[in-house]
Amino acid sequence: DGNNTRRPSFGVAKAGEQPRVFFAGLPMGHEFTSLILALLQVSGYAPKVSDEVLNQIKGLNLKANFDVFVSLSCHNCPDVVQALNLIAIYNPNTTATMIDGSFFQDEVEQRKIMAVPMVFQDNEHIGQGRMTLE
Repeated sequence: DGNNTRRPSFGVAKAGEQPRVFFAGLPMGHEFTSLILALLQVSGYAPKVSDEVLNQIKGLNLKANFDVFVSLSCHNCPDVVQALNLIAIYNPNTTATMIDGSFFQDEVEQRKIMAVPMVFQDNEHIGQGRMTLE
């Protein structure tokens, strides 16, 4: 969108909406699937979650910006990125940004990131390691 301070980066969005899913760095390796799924989901492709989970996401009374730091060789990172992307796609008050730590070493050092995935909500550390949507 041209407004993201992290470069390289880009956002994906449903037609007519502002991006809420962002990729800072290049989503290659294990994260390539996260990019493809985000593109499919903003295009209207139904996610592979139950209607109950999708309704819970849509009904979340949450306004938040999620950042998840990843490494492209991380096996647990895509599940976390894809869960946060899904929340951002289906809940208009949230954003999700995948950050490839190899591109943003200053941030990695500043936030003292020693393991990935590491998740921040509104710049506050909320978790790390393997997590699922449920």
